[in-house]
Order: sequence, then structure tokens, then C-alpha cells
Amino acid sequence: MLITRKRLFDCSLIITTLLFVSLLITTMLHVPPAISGSVKLYDKPKTVVTINDPTIFPESITYNSKSKRFLISSFRHGAIYEVNPDGQTTQIVSDNRLCSVLGIRINLSLDRLYATNSDLGACTKPTKEGVKKTAALAIYQLSNGQPIDYIDLSELLPNDAHLANGLTLDNKGNVYITDSFSPTIYKVDNQGNASVFINNKEFLGEGINLNGIVFHPDGYLLTVKKSTGELFKIPTDNPNGFTKVQSDTKFVGGDGVILGSNKELIVIANQALGVNNNSAYSLKSYDNWGSFTVTGRYKFGDVYPTTATIKDKKIFAVHSNINKLVAAPIGKKHTIKQSALIKEIGVLVADK
Repeated sequence: MLITRKRLFDCSLIITTLLFVSLLITTMLHVPPAISGSVKLYDKPKTVVTINDPTIFPESITYNSKSKRFLISSFRHGAIYEVNPDGQTTQIVSDNRLCSVLGIRINLSLDRLYATNSDLGACTKPTKEGVKKTAALAIYQLSNGQPIDYIDLSELLPNDAHLANGLTLDNKGNVYITDSFSPTIYKVDNQGNASVFINNKEFLGEGINLNGIVFHPDGYLLTVKKSTGELFKIPTDNPNGFTKVQSDTKFVGGDGVILGSNKELIVIANQALGVNNNSAYSLKSYDNWGSFTVTGRYKFGDVYPTTATIKDKKIFAVHSNINKLVAAPIGKKHTIKQSALIKEIGVLVADK
């Protein structure tokens, strides 16, 4: 077959166009590209920010690289705050439908802020449905906090107890939300349509179960089960083909998870079923998360760390002893106060 110079040019133009379109789509969805490097956890924190308001009790943290500020969710007030470098806070989301905000995520290119809403009996705005009955995804404009959508997930499984907890976004704009009381991960597409992504008895357990979750660029979810400390790998195109990630280490109390690189994961573990873990772990996989090894550990001490985020290749985690707030009697919760801390606990270093 004769291939002319013109045909070669046309093929080259088509390939270049396809690559450009792929890059454009990825950029629009604000999906991070493949990450390289290694996670190094410190022995002691290098930076500590003290939140000025001791009543917020942040459960989740993320970083807005546009405003250069951390965002935190409030377990107590059902709100979302921006944090200045000196620890002063500004409320950016006020919504009477929110009880306890757990997970938060942002999409800069779409100007979106996503939050999970639940009721564990510790908020200042109790839901009319009652404790363990609420699971919802709320979506706001990131730039001004105005509401865009509020999606009730509990109606998909109305007979279950609920605790909408962690969330993540894939490269198509779908949102995945864990339910820590129902053995379920929900999916909300970019049109706001909600469905049960997976419901499996393997995710059942005592207390809080499925928790932190992250989307891997290779097309699957990684999520931790708090009660047992097990890590699961769930393909987005075949959720029932999920597997346990093999390791001798279990992260009982596993809460927040973030990708440090495509081969590395950071797990924040606090307390569960009498085990006081209170640590951040760095994990590395050499077989596309069929298994992993532990490469580092940061010990927080006698606190209750929940989640972490990455800012300028540095790893920051938050803790506010939410467990004390939850454990306090209803009539005493208003007396429980704790200034949350944001700590720099590690860094991403370039591979040699």
C-alpha cells in the first residue's frame, strides 16, 4: 500500500487533534494527571495552623489552589469555611439543609464545591428525619458558595441507616460517595442523577465502615473500611469485580485517603473498636494496587485525625477530636470545644 506524504500529514494531524481534545477534556474536569514521586512522612510536624473557632470541629480538609486557602467542613455547624494562614476562618457555605458536613471536594475548572451531608446527632441543625437517616450530596459554586444542587441519597435505600461520608470525582465528572452505615457506594453523574454504584455485604461491619475514597487515574476506586482497616479496589466499569488490596497491615480506624502518586496512597487512621491508631501511613503498590507495602508512618499522638490534603507538594492533615463531640450527651455537646489543628506531616519528593 502506498502511503503518500499527504496521508502521513493527515494522520499526524488527526493524532495531534485527538491528543489535544483528550488534554482539554481532562483539564475541564480538573482531573490531575499521572503523578510521579514518593511520599515522605515526617517524624514531627513542620507547620501547625490553629483554627480560631473551637466550635467548628472540621472533619474534612481540601486545598483551593486558586484562593491559596484551605477549606474545612464543619461536623458541628453544617457549614464550610475558608481558613487564612493565621487560622482565622470565613464561612463560605451557609445552608439550612446541612447538618454535619463530612467529606468535601472541589473542581476548580467547573467552579464547583461538593459536600456530603449526614446526621450523627452532633450538629446544631438536626434533620427532621433524625439520626442516621440522612445521606446527601450538596453542590455549590466554589467562588461564592451559592447552592447548585442537593441530591438525597437516602431515598435510594430508605430502610437502611445512613452516614454519607467520603467522596471522590472520576475523570468523567461522576461523584462517588461512601455510606459508612449502609454497605454502599453511591454514584451521582454530572447531570445530578443518583444511583447505587455498589451495595455488598462485604462492606458491612461494626460501627463505621466504608469511609475515605479516592479515584485512581487508571479507572478504579480505592476505599478504606474503618472497622477492619481493609483497603478495597473497585473498578468503575465493573464494581462487582472489586477486590481486597492484599497486605499484612490493616488500618483499623482508617478515615481519609488521598493519592500521593499513582503508586502511593496516604491513609489517615484514628480510632475504632478499641484500637487507637491515630496515625498517617504512606503505602506503595508495585502491582497496580493488587497489594501494597507500608513505607512510612506519622504518629499524631492522643488526638483523632480525620483527613488530609496536598498543598504545593506538602501533605497537611486536620484533627479536632470529633470523637469527644459525638460521645458527649445531647445536652452537653454545646460545652465541648476544641481548637482544630492543621499540621504539615509530609512532602512529595521527586523520584531519583
